Amino acid sequence: MRDNWAVLWQEEGSMVAREDKRQRTKVDSGALLYVTDCVNDNQESLEYACKLADKNGAYVELLHVVDPEKTASRPDAQMGIQYSLEALARSLKTLGRQTHALILFGCPEDAISKRASDIKATLIALPLNGSASDRIKKILAKRLTVRCACPVLTFSPVFPDRNAK
Repeated sequence: MRDNWAVLWQEEGSMVAREDKRQRTKVDSGALLYVTDCVNDNQESLEYACKLADKNGAYVELLHVVDPEKTASRPDAQMGIQYSLEALARSLKTLGRQTHALILFGCPEDAISKRASDIKATLIALPLNGSASDRIKKILAKRLTVRCACPVLTFSPVFPDRNAK
Protein backbone atom coordinates (compact mmCIF):
# COMPACT_ATOMS: atom_id res chain seq x y z
CA MET A 1 0.00 0.00 0.00
CA ARG A 2 1.19 3.51 -0.78
CA ASP A 3 1.09 5.43 2.50
CA ASN A 4 3.64 8.13 1.79
CA TRP A 5 1.48 10.04 -0.72
CA ALA A 6 1.39 13.27 1.25
CA VAL A 7 5.07 14.18 1.10
CA LEU A 8 5.14 17.89 0.38
CA TRP A 9 7.69 19.43 -1.87
CA GLN A 10 8.24 22.72 -3.63
CA GLU A 11 8.30 22.91 -7.43
CA GLU A 12 8.16 26.14 -9.39
CA GLY A 13 6.46 28.02 -6.57
CA SER A 14 3.70 25.47 -5.99
CA MET A 15 3.17 23.10 -3.09
CA VAL A 16 2.37 19.65 -4.34
CA ALA A 17 1.89 16.21 -2.88
CA ARG A 18 3.73 13.37 -4.49
CA GLU A 19 3.95 9.68 -4.03
CA ASP A 20 7.63 8.89 -4.39
CA LYS A 21 10.26 10.80 -2.37
CA ARG A 22 13.12 9.73 -4.62
CA GLN A 23 11.99 11.08 -7.98
CA ARG A 24 9.90 13.95 -9.29
CA THR A 25 6.37 13.20 -10.30
CA LYS A 26 6.62 13.04 -14.07
CA VAL A 27 3.81 12.63 -16.51
CA ASP A 28 4.80 10.35 -19.36
CA SER A 29 3.05 11.25 -22.61
CA GLY A 30 -0.61 10.45 -22.28
CA ALA A 31 -3.39 12.08 -20.31
CA LEU A 32 -3.34 14.34 -17.31
CA LEU A 33 -6.75 13.94 -15.65
CA TYR A 34 -7.61 17.32 -14.07
CA VAL A 35 -10.49 16.86 -11.61
CA THR A 36 -12.38 20.12 -11.22
CA ASP A 37 -15.29 21.21 -9.08
CA CYS A 38 -16.01 24.17 -11.43
CA VAL A 39 -16.77 26.43 -8.46
CA ASN A 40 -13.64 26.76 -6.36
CA ASP A 41 -10.92 26.11 -8.94
CA ASN A 42 -8.89 29.03 -10.18
CA GLN A 43 -7.19 29.85 -13.44
CA GLU A 44 -3.72 29.59 -11.89
CA SER A 45 -4.34 25.95 -10.93
CA LEU A 46 -5.48 25.09 -14.43
CA GLU A 47 -2.50 26.88 -15.96
CA TYR A 48 -0.12 24.98 -13.67
CA ALA A 49 -1.69 21.65 -14.69
CA CYS A 50 -1.41 22.63 -18.35
CA LYS A 51 2.27 23.54 -17.94
CA LEU A 52 2.90 20.21 -16.25
CA ALA A 53 1.09 18.42 -19.09
CA ASP A 54 2.95 20.42 -21.75
CA LYS A 55 6.34 19.66 -20.20
CA ASN A 56 5.58 15.98 -20.43
CA GLY A 57 3.75 15.73 -23.75
CA ALA A 58 0.37 14.94 -22.19
CA TYR A 59 -3.05 16.25 -23.07
CA VAL A 60 -5.41 17.56 -20.38
CA GLU A 61 -8.77 15.98 -19.71
CA LEU A 62 -11.05 18.13 -17.57
CA LEU A 63 -13.33 16.01 -15.41
CA HIS A 64 -16.17 16.91 -13.07
CA VAL A 65 -18.02 14.22 -11.11
CA VAL A 66 -21.56 14.67 -9.82
CA ASP A 67 -22.44 12.36 -6.94
CA PRO A 68 -26.25 11.87 -7.16
CA GLU A 69 -26.34 10.59 -3.58
CA LYS A 70 -24.93 13.86 -2.24
CA THR A 71 -26.18 16.37 -4.80
CA ALA A 72 -29.77 17.03 -5.73
CA SER A 73 -30.40 16.17 -9.36
CA ARG A 74 -31.02 19.42 -11.21
CA PRO A 75 -30.65 19.17 -14.98
CA ASP A 76 -30.14 22.95 -15.31
CA ALA A 77 -27.22 22.89 -12.87
CA GLN A 78 -25.67 19.91 -14.63
CA MET A 79 -26.02 21.67 -17.99
CA GLY A 80 -24.29 24.69 -16.44
CA ILE A 81 -21.41 22.52 -15.25
CA GLN A 82 -21.09 20.92 -18.69
CA TYR A 83 -21.13 24.35 -20.33
CA SER A 84 -18.40 25.57 -17.94
CA LEU A 85 -16.25 22.52 -18.64
CA GLU A 86 -16.65 22.89 -22.40
CA ALA A 87 -15.86 26.62 -22.19
CA LEU A 88 -12.66 25.80 -20.28
CA ALA A 89 -11.75 23.19 -22.87
CA ARG A 90 -12.40 25.62 -25.74
CA SER A 91 -10.26 28.30 -24.09
CA LEU A 92 -7.40 25.82 -23.70
CA LYS A 93 -7.78 24.68 -27.31
CA THR A 94 -7.50 28.28 -28.53
CA LEU A 95 -4.16 28.39 -26.71
CA GLY A 96 -3.05 25.36 -28.72
CA ARG A 97 -3.50 22.80 -25.97
CA GLN A 98 -5.07 19.45 -26.69
CA THR A 99 -7.88 18.97 -24.19
CA HIS A 100 -11.18 17.21 -23.56
CA ALA A 101 -14.00 17.90 -21.05
CA LEU A 102 -16.27 15.34 -19.45
CA ILE A 103 -18.91 15.20 -16.73
CA LEU A 104 -19.57 11.87 -15.01
CA PHE A 105 -22.18 10.76 -12.49
CA GLY A 106 -21.56 8.48 -9.53
CA CYS A 107 -19.28 8.06 -6.56
CA PRO A 108 -16.25 10.32 -7.26
CA GLU A 109 -13.75 7.66 -6.17
CA ASP A 110 -15.27 5.08 -8.53
CA ALA A 111 -15.81 7.47 -11.45
CA ILE A 112 -12.33 9.01 -11.31
CA SER A 113 -10.50 5.70 -10.93
CA LYS A 114 -12.50 4.13 -13.79
CA ARG A 115 -11.91 7.13 -16.07
CA ALA A 116 -8.19 7.17 -15.25
CA SER A 117 -8.02 3.49 -16.16
CA ASP A 118 -10.08 3.93 -19.34
CA ILE A 119 -7.84 6.69 -20.73
CA LYS A 120 -4.66 5.24 -19.24
CA ALA A 121 -4.04 8.48 -17.38
CA THR A 122 -0.47 9.10 -16.37
CA LEU A 123 -1.42 11.57 -13.64
CA ILE A 124 -4.56 12.61 -11.76
CA ALA A 125 -4.45 16.25 -10.61
CA LEU A 126 -6.72 17.58 -7.87
CA PRO A 127 -6.29 21.34 -7.35
CA LEU A 128 -6.57 22.75 -3.82
CA ASN A 129 -7.63 26.32 -3.17
CA GLY A 130 -7.86 26.86 0.56
CA SER A 131 -11.60 26.18 0.71
CA ALA A 132 -13.42 23.73 2.95
CA SER A 133 -13.57 21.26 0.05
CA ASP A 134 -9.76 20.77 0.22
CA ARG A 135 -10.12 18.31 3.09
CA ILE A 136 -12.48 16.17 1.03
CA LYS A 137 -10.15 16.36 -1.98
CA LYS A 138 -7.19 15.22 0.13
CA ILE A 139 -9.16 12.24 1.44
CA LEU A 140 -10.24 11.42 -2.12
CA ALA A 141 -6.62 11.67 -3.32
CA LYS A 142 -5.47 9.26 -0.64
CA ARG A 143 -8.13 6.75 -1.67
CA LEU A 144 -7.31 7.16 -5.35
CA THR A 145 -3.61 6.38 -4.75
CA VAL A 146 -4.68 2.92 -3.62
CA ARG A 147 -7.04 2.32 -6.54
CA CYS A 148 -5.22 3.90 -9.47
CA ALA A 149 -2.10 2.81 -11.33
CA CYS A 150 -0.97 6.41 -11.92
CA PRO A 151 0.23 9.00 -9.39
CA VAL A 152 -2.30 11.33 -7.79
CA LEU A 153 -1.24 14.94 -7.28
CA THR A 154 -2.87 17.50 -5.02
CA PHE A 155 -1.49 20.98 -5.50
CA SER A 156 -2.12 24.57 -4.59
CA PRO A 157 -0.44 27.46 -6.37
CA VAL A 158 1.71 29.61 -4.10
CA PHE A 159 2.00 33.23 -5.10
CA PRO A 160 4.80 34.91 -3.11
CA ASP A 161 4.28 38.29 -4.80
CA ARG A 162 0.61 38.37 -3.72
CA ASN A 163 1.58 37.81 -0.09
CA ALA A 164 4.30 40.48 -0.07
CA LYS A 165 3.42 43.73 1.70
